[in-house]
Amino acid sequence: MKKLVSIMSALTVTVSMLTPAVFAENTNNNMKTVLESVKNRIVISEDCTEFASGTQTKADMTLYDFEWRTKNSDTYKYVEVECYDNGIISSYRSTHEEPYKESPSIPFVSKEDAKKYAEDFLKKLNPDFPYELKVEDGSDRSLHSGSYSFSVQTYVNGIRFDNEGYIRVNGDTGEISSCSIGYIPAEFPAIDNAISLEEAQNAYSEKLGLEMIYRTYTDDDGKDIAYPVYVQKYNYNKYINALTGDVADLSEKENRKYMTAAGALKSGAEEAARDNGLSVQEIQELENVKGLISKDDIEKQILNNEILNIPKTVLTDSINLSKAYNKDEYTYVISMRDNENNVSISVYVDAKTGSILSYSRYMTKDKDKLVFKNDEILKTFAGSKADEYKYNEESGNYERYVNGMRVEGDTAEVEYNGDILTRYRITYTDTEIPSAANAMSVSEAEKLMFDKDGYEMVYTVKYLDKGIDILPVYVHNTVNINPFTGKYVDYENEEITGGGNNIEYSDVEGHYAEKYINELAYYGVGFEDGEFKPDEKITQKDYLALLTSVYDSGVIVLRNDKEQSDYIYRSSIKRNIVSENERDDASIITRDKAAVYMIRAIGAEEYAKYNDIYVSPFKDVTDNKGYSALLSAMGVISGDENGNFNPNREITRAESAVMIYNYLTR
Repeated sequence: MKKLVSIMSALTVTVSMLTPAVFAENTNNNMKTVLESVKNRIVISEDCTEFASGTQTKADMTLYDFEWRTKNSDTYKYVEVECYDNGIISSYRSTHEEPYKESPSIPFVSKEDAKKYAEDFLKKLNPDFPYELKVEDGSDRSLHSGSYSFSVQTYVNGIRFDNEGYIRVNGDTGEISSCSIGYIPAEFPAIDNAISLEEAQNAYSEKLGLEMIYRTYTDDDGKDIAYPVYVQKYNYNKYINALTGDVADLSEKENRKYMTAAGALKSGAEEAARDNGLSVQEIQELENVKGLISKDDIEKQILNNEILNIPKTVLTDSINLSKAYNKDEYTYVISMRDNENNVSISVYVDAKTGSILSYSRYMTKDKDKLVFKNDEILKTFAGSKADEYKYNEESGNYERYVNGMRVEGDTAEVEYNGDILTRYRITYTDTEIPSAANAMSVSEAEKLMFDKDGYEMVYTVKYLDKGIDILPVYVHNTVNINPFTGKYVDYENEEITGGGNNIEYSDVEGHYAEKYINELAYYGVGFEDGEFKPDEKITQKDYLALLTSVYDSGVIVLRNDKEQSDYIYRSSIKRNIVSENERDDASIITRDKAAVYMIRAIGAEEYAKYNDIYVSPFKDVTDNKGYSALLSAMGVISGDENGNFNPNREITRAESAVMIYNYLTR
């Protein structure tokens, strides 16, 4: 089992002394221009009379946070927008969100129409957007959600910007509830002289590549399990630079995300007035912001403050402006950092008076004294376990190796400041480590990765000490390859099949049930093998699998293996769709049985079982009249031209899909 020992320290100082200055006039004027432009592109309910704003710095530009809300919480509505000072709206949120639905259903608005609504909204939101936007199917597809979630991809110079956005569309009304656009106001370098795909693959194998490691996880019984797997060497934040063929290290990426300052609700006038389209609330907000100290002056006064004594090597990460709830109180949140000396500083300043509200400075690195390696200390504390650990200069930690392979997550840290031990920590997974004999070679694993996963050029963001840089790099998806089977596996070494919800069939085009089968496939209700076999008779196992996939979000793509079949029957028995005695995997079911199983899945058998109280809508139904009658009333099933249901006729896979689709769109 994993054991953890650690020693940590921190220092916080609070000071309060700065002098005020005057906010630049042109900044306020630009905010007014941007606000007027935004209001021409979005719809704001007349009930949203409360307005507030905030600002943050991003990529050397100002990002405004605008927020309109209702004053009366009983009729709560809001619209929130983030907009750069060049007029590009990067995100939008409103109260049009569809609530979670207890009963699964397909939205009233079709996927095609919802996608068109999304595209039209994005064009209106930013009619002069400088790059290409594509609305694509997203991975968030749920029959319990009343909305569609699409991916919004930004393309520059014909390649994707690796900063994916999204847009959500209300499935009942077609209204847009929220969206975010992958946009940063920065220069994208040309790719005319980029290296070829083959050159990028060779550079990857030579300079990055895969390595076989041991990965561990804890199973449902609390037992630690270890297994060998191929992953990318070093870490997942290293890529091949598409312009030079060198390694692009983006390892600071996650630690240097720009902070978000959220504007809070501001109280003010209840009645709207107009001045170039701005309300009293908006005009008052502009006046409030106009009187604040400028960001530049705040930064200068903090850096020059003798009491704080901030080193010259410290650079400013961000200066964000936020506003207190229901008050005209504005605060600058300033983040500073010196990466080389590992200094981080956080300052909160009153934006009107310049008073420092809080100040904290954290330093852990002293180049003259700090030591991260001491084999004797590791041996003293870890005993014989220390023999399995090797020091890694790049990570600054000890890493555990068994059979010549790294054990992921098993690390040890030893930290000295002068003669003082400031940190010791060890993680050790005490479990059987399997042999990796007869595993495929690294080159074989990399070929599988390139063939299966592809390798593409994208633009990505590299965060610098101050500002950002845009780089074209070659990327692949996260790699976890079983070294014996060559299959992609998850973190519990289970094969990943079907590509999530992305089910495609080669045998349904032109079939009468094509629309229904493909619509179910969009939500992950379908089979993994690429063929639906629409005209074949459906077995009990496969029919229950489709029903289970509708009701159980844990089942996505249906596999043809015993483990999932057993799970489907356990789930079906638990939901009282079948009993243990009724299980008959390979039996072909009739239309009558299909109706019975569906009514049970819906939870309506309590009402359907009283056979004598129902008048059947079908001429040939005398038994189980309630089951077919209820489904007929819901529009799920219908009779033939003679008014017969044909209850004893065996049902096909296509007919099963139509039944399920009709239920989900009733």
